[in-house]
Amino acid sequence: MKTEVGNLAIVPQIKPSSAWRARDENEVVRMLVDLQTTLDIAQLLRLFSGHLRDFVPHMGYGFRNEILGIDLVFGHDEHHCCRYLLKLEDETLGEWRIRRDRPFSSADLERMEVLLTHLVYPLRNCLRYQEAVCYAHTDPLTQVGNRAALLSSLPREIEGARRYGQPFALIFLDIDHFKSINDTYGHDAGDAVLRSVAQNIKETVRSSDGVYRFGGEEFVIMFSNVGQGGAENLAERLRQAVAAQAHRIEGEALRVTVSLGVAMLNPGESPSALMNRADQAMYKAKRSGRNRVEVAAQE
Repeated sequence: MKTEVGNLAIVPQIKPSSAWRARDENEVVRMLVDLQTTLDIAQLLRLFSGHLRDFVPHMGYGFRNEILGIDLVFGHDEHHCCRYLLKLEDETLGEWRIRRDRPFSSADLERMEVLLTHLVYPLRNCLRYQEAVCYAHTDPLTQVGNRAALLSSLPREIEGARRYGQPFALIFLDIDHFKSINDTYGHDAGDAVLRSVAQNIKETVRSSDGVYRFGGEEFVIMFSNVGQGGAENLAERLRQAVAAQAHRIEGEALRVTVSLGVAMLNPGESPSALMNRADQAMYKAKRSGRNRVEVAAQE
């Protein structure tokens, strides 16, 4: 049977008891120095867990921040769990938890609570940095990745696909006759269509697939470990999902269509070359009548 303890709000006000030795205080100082060396949340938690083990042995740990969509889990899922809700100046940072195979004593909890008070400021810095990075790489209108995010992620994803011998595909998607929507109904209507199409894409692809607004009315979807047949089927599902959606504009039910180009990664191909082939396949779909999927030839 699993047991859980804790579930407290930790703020930087807890002082160590007189039972703490000078050696313990020196270890805390070393931990404080280490926690100031990174703005990466995963690295910060690894450093904190490493120092915490000297005071409270544990076999697994995790952290969750629902607002930023962070849910990190490391180590083993043992029978006994201790959870703390971390807060700082009325700001909820997230939930910290550790696990091990034996119960936590009151002395364990005291040590952990003292050390957690030293985690909250570095953790807040990491969260604010990640939030800034997230905003810098997110299209504010559609809430998908922007062009900068795509250009940053694509080389890394291609490298990973090659390392593990997995197929990798890229889809370019363009909304048909989008200029006429803006000209006829106004840019607010065009923005509503962009948001709706982005939502259609996110609901159709896997959560692990990357979705980006490349610019204007053009989107890019990248995904690994899917062969050409699967990529083509996914593109067709995207086409059908968008075509089936009715947009209420000035009392009218407006339907839009999209043209899609699919390209599979060739051996030794650069990210820019892959993007160019997917883009050309999409323009071929445009020239062939729109509202269709075209697949770039493999080399």
